[in-house]
This record gives sequence, structure tokens and C-alpha cells, in this order.
Amino acid sequence: MVKNYFKTTLRHLWRNRMFTLLNIFGLAIGISACWVIYRIVDHEFSYDADLPNSERIYKVISAFSRDGKESRMGGVSAPLYQGIEDEITGVEQVVPAFRQWAYRVEIKRENQPLFVKEEPDGIVATTSSYFEMLPYRWLAGDKRTAMDAPESVVLTESRASLYFPTSEPEAVLHKTITYYGRDTVTRTVTGIVADYDTPSEFTGQEFVVLPRVAYETYVWTNTNGTDRLYLQFGQGVDVDAKLREINALDARHWTALAKEQESQGANNMPTRGRTYELLPIRDVHFSTDVAEFGVTKTSRSVMYGLVSIGAFLLILACINYVNMSVAQLPHRGKEIGVRKTLGGGSWQLIGQFLSETLLTTLVAAVLAFGFGRMAFWLLADIIPQGVTPDGNLMTLLAFLLGVVVLVTLLAGLYPGWLITKVRTVQVFKSFFTISAPKSGLNLQKVLIVFQFTIALVFIISTIIVGTQLRYTLKADMGFNKDATILVNVPWKYLSDTRYQDKQFTLLNEIRALPGVEKVALGTAPLSSGYSSSPFGYTPAEKDPIEITGFKKSIDTAYLALYELELLAGRNIHASDTISEFLINEAAAKALGFATPEDAVGQVIGQRGNSMHPIAGVVKDFNTQDFYTAITPTILYMERTGLSSFNIKLDSHDPRKWQATTKAIGEKWAQFYPAEAYQYRFYDETLESLYNQERQVGKLINLATGVTIFISCLGLFGLATLTAFQRTKEIGIRKVLGATISGIVGLLSKDFVKLVLIATVVASPIAWWTMNNWLEDFVYRIAIQWWMFVAAGFAAVMIALLTVSWQAIRAAIANPVDSLRDE
Repeated sequence: MVKNYFKTTLRHLWRNRMFTLLNIFGLAIGISACWVIYRIVDHEFSYDADLPNSERIYKVISAFSRDGKESRMGGVSAPLYQGIEDEITGVEQVVPAFRQWAYRVEIKRENQPLFVKEEPDGIVATTSSYFEMLPYRWLAGDKRTAMDAPESVVLTESRASLYFPTSEPEAVLHKTITYYGRDTVTRTVTGIVADYDTPSEFTGQEFVVLPRVAYETYVWTNTNGTDRLYLQFGQGVDVDAKLREINALDARHWTALAKEQESQGANNMPTRGRTYELLPIRDVHFSTDVAEFGVTKTSRSVMYGLVSIGAFLLILACINYVNMSVAQLPHRGKEIGVRKTLGGGSWQLIGQFLSETLLTTLVAAVLAFGFGRMAFWLLADIIPQGVTPDGNLMTLLAFLLGVVVLVTLLAGLYPGWLITKVRTVQVFKSFFTISAPKSGLNLQKVLIVFQFTIALVFIISTIIVGTQLRYTLKADMGFNKDATILVNVPWKYLSDTRYQDKQFTLLNEIRALPGVEKVALGTAPLSSGYSSSPFGYTPAEKDPIEITGFKKSIDTAYLALYELELLAGRNIHASDTISEFLINEAAAKALGFATPEDAVGQVIGQRGNSMHPIAGVVKDFNTQDFYTAITPTILYMERTGLSSFNIKLDSHDPRKWQATTKAIGEKWAQFYPAEAYQYRFYDETLESLYNQERQVGKLINLATGVTIFISCLGLFGLATLTAFQRTKEIGIRKVLGATISGIVGLLSKDFVKLVLIATVVASPIAWWTMNNWLEDFVYRIAIQWWMFVAAGFAAVMIALLTVSWQAIRAAIANPVDSLRDE
């Protein structure tokens, strides 16, 4: 029986090669999309999944509430870890992980040139508790003593191979590494650990000792985003109670500082707007609302959206298979009739269709494996780093087996069941049909509407996402960024006495170059990095007002270069140290000034520092991306903070830009190492802030293309069935004088109706989905009617192109053939 099924299946699939290929490609695309999405989702949800005691490990994060706004940050106050160690019980491991910075590493190796590594990443200052909590495998050294000496360093295997490529782990022990940063320190290697190669929050490569120090009280009020702290609680510990103890500990130090300030006659103590929260380690990777430097995160909602896309694509592929299979049933009338006449039962007929579906799905699964690998190559800029196409072999086989069984049942049962409902006498007729409503034709139409509804949701989403991205890149941001390039002086040169203050001499050299309109030093108006601090103002006979403001160091040419509008007052004067401020409208309003003019001359300042007058008020401009409202911004001049060149090129002749940037590089090489000269146009900086949105757009574009392709395959199947069932009608119409265009229109109008119905169904779904997405943007486009009309028109055109081949083929057929009776 099985052999007979197999032979019959091969014969049928070969005889209907075109439909077979369409089915295989449709299923292969759906399965490959599911595999790619599965690999991404599995990778993202595997972050720290295998960490021992993960249910008892938490990350301490800082929550801020100022000016009626709330925010969260992944860093803490540096002294907190020592305070918890000393005063909080029930914590098994207190694990600080403070990011360290070095601009250069040097290693003297025997009989080899000096090894130099510029700006190495992954340096973490921590304690031995780090290795107690994390399951590192030690290749050399003793975990119990490796972090005892203050100038020790533990390396991962990959970092040891980079620094000492010819040495075994044991041979690396006791070698020295010199780190150049704020201080110059020579450290001794005391341990080598295997790379922590599973997806993890913990990405350190070099671990140096974090010493216990006697912190001054004021340090408790600081929060550093790169000082991270993890806690492993004991079994049965009330975590909420411990969190209250931690916040009480922090509050005591703020109170102590307030008493110190009061005893010194100072009244500029900042209010405590920070509390600590505990985030389960398994949730850290999905905490996109927690700001952190250099940490890759993702959103659970994005992952669930990907799963939904994968499920929809697989369902669409199954629907397409059903439509194509039902379209072929009338052509198989005599075969089915013979089987029924010879005693074939319902389950035998269903088994035949399931065997065909199984073989088709198996071939599609093999093809999907190749498609999946190709997708990983094509989508390298979208797929997260670390996600591989293969994964575990058993996982791959289990996935493919599960999909094959699922698709076989979903796509094979219905056509098989449908044919068992047709009477034997009927199937021997040469024009055997499956007529609505008892047949699957109505269901096929429902499935086509479903397919195009999904396709239209993606088409509308593509239009809206693209329009929003164009808006963010072209909208008026309150400053002129055209023809502007940015060049940063690396921090290591600013801290090196050999290059001290050279940026000011270079500034004048660049200003004199032909092709340069203007040049200024200062932090770019809108940038991916920023610094904020509390600023205070005490009105006469009123309570003090405190706001949080972004700080930007600028020079006197900054306003003119970016064409920032001065609403009141004047520009700042040149100064070596902070002597006066410029503020934006948002800051003026937050400080309680009714008009910009009222702010001029008033004295403000950072709490704990000297106060200075407001020289002027500038019109609001964007300092962050369009997700964030314009916030209070304070501009000032301080020579030590001026490290970024803002250079406006000749906007009238872009052809000279290349020569101008080359000339700037030549001037740069007279003051700094030539290899440190790197410029980027301001538009590139702006675009970098929306990388995730562009990736979402690319993903939606891809899903749209795949959905349309699969939907068109299903539509093609329905068009084939419709043309076959209306063969006699078409023949009669042609005999009575119907034109080819009239017949094509007759056959096409039903499909246009289906697409229009799908447009009506898809529009509110797409509107709701995209409106929720746009709510994250403070500055956003309005969803307009033309977006839905354009999507519907595109879908109708695609549908007409899909069905036109079958419609024209039916229209030009000889009516004699269609009207011949058996």
C-alpha cells in the first residue's frame, strides 16, 4: 500500500510539475522564514538562561523621578556595593561589575616587538564574587586567590590568545600588562578562564581587582551608568524586604550629606530623586526602558511580533497549498472515480493526499534549509550578532520534523476530506466540478481574503514606517545640519600633555581653509551621548526650583554655525572656565520664567557648584531622537570640555567637499596622529539613532514581499479553479460574441472584490498596530487616508497581474473544445 501511494504520488507530482514547484517554493519560503525567526527568538530568550541560581540573581538599577518625568538607568552609585556587603544580610553574593576604560594596552614579549592594543574593550573591575556567581571554567590559575592582589588581572581565553598568541594558558600566568588610562598601572595575569560563550549580560574579557575604598559621603549622590551591581540572594529571602533595606541605606547617606552641607552653611544640597529597583537577571536583556551604555537589548514585544510573523507566513503557505490542491481536484476526477469504484475508502483517499503533502513538504523542508542559510547571509545587518543558521543539530531536526508533520496535517487533510464528499458518478463526468457552497470554493475565497488581509497589513505598515523614517530624517529639528561634518578628538589625546590645547590652534587652521564656511568646537546639538545634571534657581521670596538639564559645552561660534535662534539676551563670551549660561526655551519654562527676557541675567547653577548668570535664551532644538520630547538644555563654554569639531562645508558646491575634507585631514596630521582623523556627516549621526527603526522597516519589507508572493500563489490556484469551472460559460459567451477583454474582466472582477474586502478588513488592523508603534515617537506623522488607498491599489494591481494569465488563457481558448460533451 505504501509503495503504491509513493508511486502514485510521484506520478501525480511529476504530471503537474508547475503546481508542484509552486507548492514547494511556497512551503519552502514559509518554513525557512519560520526557521530564521526561530533561531533569532531562541537566541534572544537564551540570555543567561543556563545561569545557576538565576531565579535568585537580580540586577540593581537606578530609578529617577524629576520634573514629573521618570527614567531608569542600569548603573548605581559606586559605594553601594560596599554598603550592601557591610550592612545588608541575606545576600549570598554582592557582585560589582564596573566598566573600566584604557586608551592603550602595552605588553612586552620576549624576542618580539612591543605589543600595543588601542582602546581595548571589555575591561571590568570586580571582586572574587564575580567568579563565584558566574560558572566560568578556569583554564589556569586559582579561582580562590586570583583576585587577591590589587594589581591582578584575569583574562578570558580569547583575550589571552590575542595578547599572548603563542602561549598556553598556564604559560600566560605571571606575565604583565601595562594599562594606560586615567592612571598607568602594570598588572600581573593571575588567571585564565574559558570564554563565556552563551548569550549573556556578562561580556567582560579582562577582569581587574576593584579595591575597597573609603568613599566620601557626596559620592553616594552620584550615579554612573557603567557601574553595574548584581546581587544573589539566599534561599527563601524576602527580596522586596531587602530592596527596602537597600533604599533605606541609600537614604541614610543622603541625609548624612545634607547634615554636612548644613554644617558648612551651604544650602545647595540636591533633592534625592533616585531610588533603587531589583530586576531579575532573566529580564535584563528585555529591559529596553533601562538606559545602559554599550549593552545590546531587545524588546519582548518585538520577539512576540516576530513569532506572529513566522506563524502567519507558515499559515499562509499552508493556505496556499490548500488552494492549489483544491484547484487541481477537478482534473483528477477520473483517477478518484476509479479508486472509489475499485473500493477505495475515505481514509485511503485521504492517505493518498497526505502522502502527496508529506513528500512535497519534505522536499520543501530540504529546500528551506538552503533558503534559510541564504536569508542569514542577505539579512546580516538585521539578524542579531551571535545568531547562527544551524544551531544544535537535534534542535534543527526536531524543528523540521515538527514543521513537516504540522504542515502535512494542516495542508493535506482538507483536500483529502473534500474529495471523499464527491459522489462516484459525479467524478466520472468530464466537467466534474466542486460547487459552492458545499465545496471548498467559499472556503477558498475566505482563505484568499485572509491571505491578502495579512499582506495588506504589511503593505500599509511598510508605507507608514517608511514615511515616519523619512520624516525623522528630514524634519526641522531647530538647527541647520546641512553640509556639516563632525570630527572628534579622541579622549586619550585630550588627556595627554603632548597634545594639550592643540584643538584650539587647529581650529584656526581649519577656519582658514578654502571650502570651509564655518567651524566651531562643541558637543553636537543632537547626539547619541549626553550628560545631564540637576540645575537650581532660587526666585526672590519663593522656594528653590530644581530641574534636570542636558549640558553641552560650546564655543562662541557654535550658535552661528548651527543657526540657533537667540530669543533673548546675547551669546556667551569666550572663557576658560564656566562663567555664564545659555539656556533653551524648555529650560526657561521649567525654571519658572514667563518669557525668555525674564530669564536673562538670573543666576542658576549645578547644586554643589558655583552659580552663574543666564546670558541668553535660544529657541528649542532637538537634543535627542524623536522618541523624546525637547528637554531643558544648558549651554556653556569650558575649554576642557571642547573636543568635537563642527565644520560647515561650502554648501553651494558639494563637488568640493572631498577636496576640503582631505585638506582638513592634512591639517589634522600636523597636530594629531593621522590615523585618528575620522569625520562623518551630521546626517550619518542622525541616521545612526534610528538603526533599529530601519531594521524594523527592512524586516517589514521582507515580510511584505514574502506574504505577497505566497498570497499570489494562492490567488493563482483559485484563478485556475475558477477558469476551469467556468469553461462552458466562457465558451457560450464567446459564441454569443463576447470579446477577450470582456471575458478577462468577467473573470477578474471577483478577485478584485476579494482584495477590496481584504483592504477593508486589513485597514483597521494596520491602523491600530501602527498607531501603537507611532505612540513611542513624541514627534510623529499622522496616519492619513491615502496610505490605505495606496496599499489597496497596489494589492489590486498585484492581484490583477496574478490572475490575468489564467484569465487571458481561458478567454482565448477555442469555444469548440470547451463546449464538446463527453
